[in-house]
Amino acid sequence: MATIDFNTVPSGVTLNEERAQYLSDRATETATAFTRKLEKLQAAVAEARDRYSSEADELIRTASSEDRATARALAKKSAANKAANLHRQLIASSEADRAAMLKGLKAYADEAAAIQAVYTSPASMLGRVALGDPKRTQYQLQLEGAGPVELENAARSAIMTGDLVLGAAIVTVIDRRPRERRPFTVQAFAERVVGEVWKRLNGKLEGVQLAHKSAVAADREFVRGKADPITNLSLAIAGQAIAQAAGDDDGEV
Repeated sequence: MATIDFNTVPSGVTLNEERAQYLSDRATETATAFTRKLEKLQAAVAEARDRYSSEADELIRTASSEDRATARALAKKSAANKAANLHRQLIASSEADRAAMLKGLKAYADEAAAIQAVYTSPASMLGRVALGDPKRTQYQLQLEGAGPVELENAARSAIMTGDLVLGAAIVTVIDRRPRERRPFTVQAFAERVVGEVWKRLNGKLEGVQLAHKSAVAADREFVRGKADPITNLSLAIAGQAIAQAAGDDDGEV
């Protein structure tokens, strides 16, 4: 039997597409601000590096021919040290702001992951529709002893009319039956009813988590002063897949 540590499940989480959209908007907003901050910091480092390099070149140019080699070594080393010191100062002075934004992004990502753990598939999404609604309960009672033909007709009706409450009742009734007595799979039916909505929702939730991962990677890159091509490529590919899954249209269940 699969076990779950309920202590790891957060409370007070709203489970709907509106909340996922809110998390997506806030994560995008915070990630954008974080990126701009890093760009300014990196630009300051680059500008200082260029300035120190120009100063070093000028010192080398004014040195006598016999002292030029020594001047070049000393000037270049001094320029590199100055740039490194400035970089360290910027890392320290911006640490509190960067940490606060990363903390906010992590909170959004954690909540997105919690919602995603509930909406694991179109079937799980459809199964949550109208929980506790008397109409759904009535549908379930009516379909409890239904045969294959009746269930198939009910499924066709739910799809054609967009009756999500009926669809949720059908999912429950079918799922409770042994596999050999199911006239069709819950997965195929739920995919037809809410598949597109689930893909969009899941894409938004994945996007929130990717925003946090990308910000963490960018922060590490800034602190180290060196990019990680493999990580950046992986994040870029994941971002493209998530954007395609999320789509541009709004919708809700």
